[in-house]
Amino acid sequence: MNENEFDLTARAWLDDGPIRMSDRAVQSALEEIHTTRQRRAMWPAWRATPVSIFGRMAGTAVLAVAVGLLAVNVLPRLTDGSGVGGSSPSSTPTQELDLPNLTKTFVSPRNGFSVKHPERVVLTPAKQLWGLSQQVDDGFDVVETGLAVVFKGASTGSGLGDERSSSTDERVDEYLSDDYVLPGGCGVPRSQQAEITIDGQSGRISECPNRIEATVVAAGRLYFFTLVHDRSDAKAVFDAFAATIDLTPETAVDFPVMTTSFVSPTYGYSFKYHDRGGLAPATELWDPANQPLDNDNQVHNRFDAVETGLAAYFAAASTEIPEGISIDEWVDEYVSPGGCEVPRSQQAEITIDGQSGRISECANRIEATVVAGGRLYLFTLLHDRSDARAFFDAWIASVDLTPETASGR
Repeated sequence: MNENEFDLTARAWLDDGPIRMSDRAVQSALEEIHTTRQRRAMWPAWRATPVSIFGRMAGTAVLAVAVGLLAVNVLPRLTDGSGVGGSSPSSTPTQELDLPNLTKTFVSPRNGFSVKHPERVVLTPAKQLWGLSQQVDDGFDVVETGLAVVFKGASTGSGLGDERSSSTDERVDEYLSDDYVLPGGCGVPRSQQAEITIDGQSGRISECPNRIEATVVAAGRLYFFTLVHDRSDAKAVFDAFAATIDLTPETAVDFPVMTTSFVSPTYGYSFKYHDRGGLAPATELWDPANQPLDNDNQVHNRFDAVETGLAAYFAAASTEIPEGISIDEWVDEYVSPGGCEVPRSQQAEITIDGQSGRISECANRIEATVVAGGRLYLFTLLHDRSDARAFFDAWIASVDLTPETASGR
C-alpha cells in the first residue's frame, strides 16, 4: 500500500467511524497524558530501532484521529463558555432577545414621544388625557406585541418637574398613587428606585412581578413608561424599547378629548365637552344691546358655560341681529366692549361649522364671533393656560350651528 492509498483508507475510516468521543474517555486520556512520567530513551538517537514507512504512517493516522476527536469534544465546550479557559464573549441584548427587530416608529398623537416597535403589533393610541378617565389605558399609548409583552407610555404636563413646592420624587409618588392613574403599581418610592436614562434624561426604574415601570421628566413634563410581561428577559426587552424613545414634550396635548355632547336649549347650537360636572346652561336670555356684560354673574346666567377644572372656562351664547346694522360695528359697540380691543374688521378669520367668523386673543381670554341664520354667535374661553388656543380650537371644531332651533326669536 502506498502513501496515497493509506490516506484514502484512513479518511474513509474516519468518515464511517465515531465522530464524538465520550466526555469520560476524553477526560481519561487527558489525565493519562498529564500524569504519565515520560521514560528516557534506552538507546542513543543514532541507534534508534528503524521503523518502517508503513508504521510511521499508521502512527501518524492514529495521532490524527486522537487530535480530531479531542477537537470535536473539547473545542465546542470551550467556545460556548462551559470549558476551561474563561467565559465566552458576552452577547448583545438584541442577540439574546426572542423579539423581532424594532424597525417601525410610532409617534404618539397626544403624549409627546415616539418609540420604535416590531413590524407586526397592535397599536392603540391614547384616547384621553392621562388621569382623566376611569379606564386606565385610555391615557396610554399601547403596543401589544403578541409575544407576552405589552409596552405602554403616557405623560402629563401637570408641572411635576417644578420643584418649587416639593421634590419631584414626592410629587411623582403622589400622582402615581391615584387609583385612576396607575392602580397596583410597583409601590417603590421613586427616590429609592434604580436610575435609568431615556433620551438623554435621567429617570428612575422599578421592577415587580410581571411589570417594569420607568419615569422621567423632560421640560417639566412627566413621562411614564411600563412593560407588562410574562418573560424572563423582560428587562432586556424594556431596555430595547427605551433605547428608541424620543421625548418631544412640545408636541404633547394637555387637554382632554371632548366626548360628551351638549345641545343648547336656548341658543341654537351644540358642542362637545369633557364632562367633569362643570356644565351650567344659561338661565336668562342674552341681549347685548340692553344688557352689557359688566360682571361675571351676568355672564354665568346668560351663557351656556363649562367649567373644565383645567384652568379653562368655556362660555357661549347667541342673539338675533337687529336689521340694518353693520355687524362689525355692532359687535364692537355691544358684544365685546372692553374686550381684546381689536376691531372686529381687523381680527383674524376663523371658520365655525362652515361659516366664516372672526377671532381675537388677549391676556387670558379668547373670543370668536360668527353669523348664521340671522343670529350672532359668541364663543369665549377664559383661561390660564399656555396652550389655550389649541384647546379653544378643539372645542370650536365640535360646534354645530342650528339657528332654527334657537328659542326667544
